[in-house]
Amino acid sequence: MIRHFGRRESDTCRDFVDPMLEAAGWRAEQITREFVVKADRITSSGGVARVLPDGRVDYVLEALGGVPCGVIEAKREYKNAADGLQQAVRYAQQLDAPLAYATNGRTIIERDMRTGHEREVESVGTPAELWSAWLDQQNVDAESGELIAQSFNRNRTSVRGDVIEPRWYQRVAVHRVLKAIGQGRQRVLLLMATGTGKTFTAMQVVAKLRSYQRAVHPDRNFRVLYLADLDLLLTQPMNKDFKPAFGTEPVHRVKGGANMSREIYFASYQAMTGAGDTEELFHDYPPDFFDLVIVDECHRGSADENSSWRRVLDHFSSAVQLGLTATPKRDAQIDTAAYFGAPVFEYSLRRGIEDGFLAPYRVRRVVLSPDADGWEPSPGELDRFGREIPEGVYSTKDFERIVSLVTRTELAARHLSRLLRIDPTARAMVFCVDQQHAEDMRRALAAQNADLMAADPTWAVRIVGLEPDRVRLLSEFTNPEGDTPIVATTSRLLSTGVDVEDLKFVVLFRPIGSMVEFKQIIGRGTRLYPEKGKTSFEIIDYVGATVKFEDPEFDGPPQRAVVDTVDGDGTTLGTEPVEVEPTGTWPTTGDDGQPGVAEPSPAFIVHDPIGIDHGDDWYRQPGKLFVDQGDFVVTAESIHVPDSSTGRLRLTEYAEFVGGAVRSIASSADDLAARWTHAPSREAVLAELAEHDVALSDLVGSDVVDVCDPLDVLAGLAWNTPLRTRAERARRARERHAAEIAVLSARAQEVLRALIEKYALYGVDEITNPNVLDVEPIRSIGSKVEIAREFVAAGGWPAQLDRVQEWLYSA
Repeated sequence: MIRHFGRRESDTCRDFVDPMLEAAGWRAEQITREFVVKADRITSSGGVARVLPDGRVDYVLEALGGVPCGVIEAKREYKNAADGLQQAVRYAQQLDAPLAYATNGRTIIERDMRTGHEREVESVGTPAELWSAWLDQQNVDAESGELIAQSFNRNRTSVRGDVIEPRWYQRVAVHRVLKAIGQGRQRVLLLMATGTGKTFTAMQVVAKLRSYQRAVHPDRNFRVLYLADLDLLLTQPMNKDFKPAFGTEPVHRVKGGANMSREIYFASYQAMTGAGDTEELFHDYPPDFFDLVIVDECHRGSADENSSWRRVLDHFSSAVQLGLTATPKRDAQIDTAAYFGAPVFEYSLRRGIEDGFLAPYRVRRVVLSPDADGWEPSPGELDRFGREIPEGVYSTKDFERIVSLVTRTELAARHLSRLLRIDPTARAMVFCVDQQHAEDMRRALAAQNADLMAADPTWAVRIVGLEPDRVRLLSEFTNPEGDTPIVATTSRLLSTGVDVEDLKFVVLFRPIGSMVEFKQIIGRGTRLYPEKGKTSFEIIDYVGATVKFEDPEFDGPPQRAVVDTVDGDGTTLGTEPVEVEPTGTWPTTGDDGQPGVAEPSPAFIVHDPIGIDHGDDWYRQPGKLFVDQGDFVVTAESIHVPDSSTGRLRLTEYAEFVGGAVRSIASSADDLAARWTHAPSREAVLAELAEHDVALSDLVGSDVVDVCDPLDVLAGLAWNTPLRTRAERARRARERHAAEIAVLSARAQEVLRALIEKYALYGVDEITNPNVLDVEPIRSIGSKVEIAREFVAAGGWPAQLDRVQEWLYSA
C-alpha cells in the first residue's frame, strides 16, 4: 500500500529524534518521553470521565537534577515543523525551560525563550549547552546551579510500590525556591493549593539542600526545623513524606528538652514557646542551630509581629525561612507576603482542577425554612431551661450562637442522611458552629442512621479539641484504607491541614466569614483518591456560605457565585450576583482548645435580632438558648457546578438532581422498570422520590415528558438510557403480544386496542384509573359487566390490566 502521508509522529521520534539526541550526547536518564503536564483522565463533578488534551510533552530534556532545560514537540513528516512550535513554547514557558524545539524529522525549529529568537537548526543543543542556557535564563551562578543540580529524593513510594516522581509544578516550585535561596533570600513564600503536595515539595527542597551540604561540607549536618501550630500538621508530613524519604534516624519530634543530635526537627509553636510558666524551649537551641525553618500553613499567625510564635522565627532569623500556604493572609495584624516576600511560585486550586491533579466539585445549596424566613419565638416563649426568649426575628447568623434550634439540626441531619445513604462508605466532614452544635449534629445523624450505627458504632463521630479520644479518631478518619469513621462532625479543628484523601462530602452548617478559612475548608475535599472511587466531591451548603465562591480572592473555579431564580422544571428565570463582605475577626485560640484561624468571621452582634429589647439581664444569662420545638422544612435545593468558560457557579439542570435521586432508590434501569410495572410498586417508587423532593409534576413542561413515559424519563436522567415514546411502547406491545390478543373475543380485542391507544395518548395513569371502563372510547364498546365477562377466561379484568402493563413496560 502506498503511504501518502509520510511518517507518523511515533516514526519521527524513533527514526529521527532519538538518534539525534543520542548523537548530541543525551543519556537515557536525561530524557523523559511523554512528560506529564496534565493527568491522564479527569472525572467531572457530573460523573463523566474525559481525557485532558495537550497533557503530554513529547520530550523533556533534563540536563542535571531533573531540571527541564528543553522541550521537543514532534510532528508527522508531511506536516510543517512549525505546527508544533507554539505548543512547544507553551510547555517551555510552563516548565521554565530556556529552549523549545519542534520538528517533523526533516526540519528542526528552535525558539530561544530568553531572546524570543527563532531559527532552524541542525540539531538540539548538548546537555552542557542547555544547562548553560538554563543558568543564564534563571540568572543563577555556578554555585547555586550545583545546588539545584542535586538529584530528587526517590525513596517515597505509592501504595503500589512505585516511586513518586515530582509533578511538573512541584519541580518548578522546588527549583524556584532553591534559586531564591541561592540568590540570598532569607524568607521565601510558596503558594500551592490544598492537595497539590506542599509537604512533598518541601521534602524535595530539603533533599536537594542536604545533598548539596554533604557534597560541599561533609563535616557538617544540614539542620531543618519544621514548624506548625497543630499536631496533625506535624505528624502527617513527618510520617508520610520525611521519614519515608530520609529514614527515622535523622528525624526528631520536639517534645520536652532540646536534642542536638538530629537533623530534621518537627515542632509545634506551643512546644517551642512553652505554656504557662514553662520556659521557652527554643532558647535552648542556639540562634544559628538551624539552616532552614519551614513554616507550614504560614498564614495562621506566624507572620503576626505581635504573636508569641513570631519570637521563634525571630530567634532563628539567621536561617532561611520557607513559608508554605494555600491561603496567604493580609490584614492589620498579619501580612504573609510582607513577612515572607512575594511568592516564588503559585499553583492555584483552579489550575490544579484544570490540570486534573485535584478533584472537581459541585455545590448543593440547601435552604432550610428558618434560614429562608427567619425564626420568631412566640410572645413569652421559654427555652429548654425555662429562660424567656427575647422577641424578634432570628436568622442564620444567630442560630447556634444566640439560639439553638434543635429541630433545625435534626432536619439538616435527616436531609444529609438521605444523601449519605446512597453510599454509606463515602466519607463526610460536617462543619458546625461550635462543639455543642457538632455533638448535636452527630447525635441527630446517629438517630437517622441507627442501622449503620448498630453495625459500626463509630460510623458518625465528633472530632473536636475537647474530645478525649480525638487523636485516635482523627488518625482513623484520615486513613483512606480504613473503613471507619465515615462521618466526622467538627467546628474548626479539621478546617486546616487535615488530609482526608477519600473525603467525598464537605458539609457547611455554619457561616464562614473568612476567605482564608473558606478556602481551607473547601480544600479538605480536593484530593484525588481513585483507589476508592474518589474522583470528585460535593459541597453541601445549609447556610449560604458558598457565596464565597464569588469573591475575587477565590483562585479556583468558580470565581463568581450567582443566585438563579428557577421555575418548577429547573428553567432559569433570572440571575443575580450575590455580594458578601466579611467583618470581625476570629479569636487566635479557637473553641476547640487549639490555636484558631485568626481570620474575619461573619458579622455577629448579640443584640441585633429585629425588634428585640433584651433588658438589663440579657448579657448575664449563661450560654445560648435552646429551643426543642419547631416545624421546619427544606424550602429549596439546587445543584451548582463551576462554569469552565466564566468561572461562575451555575445552577445545573433539574434533570441532574432528579437522576441522582433515582439512582439512590434503584440499582439499575431494569430494577426501576420492574418496580414501575405494577401500580402498587410504582406508587412506592413515587413515594420514595417524593422523600428526595422529586415529584413527577416537576418534570412536566417539556416536549419529551409529554410524549414519553415517566419511567423512560427517569431512567434516561439516571442512566442515560434511550428514550422511548409511549406510542413506541404501545406499538411494540401490540406487535409482540398480537397472538395473545388474537385468541380473545372480538369485543375483548377492541377493548385492549383502545386501552393501549389510551396509554399511548395519555399515559399509564389513564388506563389504571378505576373509571377507565366508564369513559370513551371503552364505554362505547360495552358496559362494565359485559367487558368484565369477556376477560373471565383470562383471569378477570384486574389480571388483564396488570398483564397489559407488563406488556407495555417490557416493550
